[in-house]
Amino acid sequence: MMTTSFIAKSQRVLSVAFILAAAGAISITAQTQAENSATTAATASPIVKPKAIEAKTSEVGVNVATMSASVHTASATTTTSSESPVPQTVDPDKWQFQFSPYFWLAGLHGTGGVRNRTTNVGESFSDVFDALNFAFMGTLYARKGKFVSLTDLEFVSVSDKKATPGPLFSTVDAGFKTFIFDQEVGYGLLENQEKGALLEVLGGARVWHVSTDFDFGAGILPATRIKGSRNWVDAVGGLRGKMALSKKMFLTGKFDLGGGGSKFTWQVFGGAGYNINPKIALIFGYRLLDVDYDKNNFVYDMNQRGPIVGLGFRF
Repeated sequence: MMTTSFIAKSQRVLSVAFILAAAGAISITAQTQAENSATTAATASPIVKPKAIEAKTSEVGVNVATMSASVHTASATTTTSSESPVPQTVDPDKWQFQFSPYFWLAGLHGTGGVRNRTTNVGESFSDVFDALNFAFMGTLYARKGKFVSLTDLEFVSVSDKKATPGPLFSTVDAGFKTFIFDQEVGYGLLENQEKGALLEVLGGARVWHVSTDFDFGAGILPATRIKGSRNWVDAVGGLRGKMALSKKMFLTGKFDLGGGGSKFTWQVFGGAGYNINPKIALIFGYRLLDVDYDKNNFVYDMNQRGPIVGLGFRF
């Protein structure tokens, strides 16, 4: 049964996640009108037409029939094109943008520590609503021709009361605040607008700010509280792709890896989307982000993974 605290947190999370928010057929009457006119003229006048006139009339009838068949063919082609599952092409010389606020139900698994005091964390994504204090997440994608820019911003504050304190303490309440700013630029390697497919190579920097707050309960050692924070930057590079399944459905994914400030970091995302209309898409998938930082008596060796849901606004 949901507690009042759980409901309040759920409402906060959902409000943050989702606040950011010719062709037609041608009617052919020329042939009918021409045939009706010819019939009326023949009935009204008993005079026999010269052969030259008859030949001319016959020629006009053939031309009208040919025009009618051509227009019917064009109409069928237009209808088929409008029903095609392939997305409409866009002007490559104009900037295209997509802003996507999202919510990542990421579990937190790994080790965190400050000044030789470490704790093991094991929060699954099903525990996120209990552990989550605040979250804001969103991406901004921009493209002009083959040039690409991708910005990803994430701030998460979680508290883990199930963390393992080790043999020296009885309990530990672990708090983590993580700010990640990922700025990458890239180039379109492959693109097929007719099939709605593209592949891009990206590279840039991932900026981290992590602060920890550990409140250890008395055990072999007396109770103590330890706080710490670190900033670092990792160089990252990878690939991003997209492929249309139909006019409404598409697949998307991204992979990158790097390091520098940390020993190593890598990320993978795979998902699918549904175009609600030409300007708005629903996106859902699964994301995994891993980092191993261990410098100057500060440890953040964590793996974040879980499902993602978001909205994409194109403009």
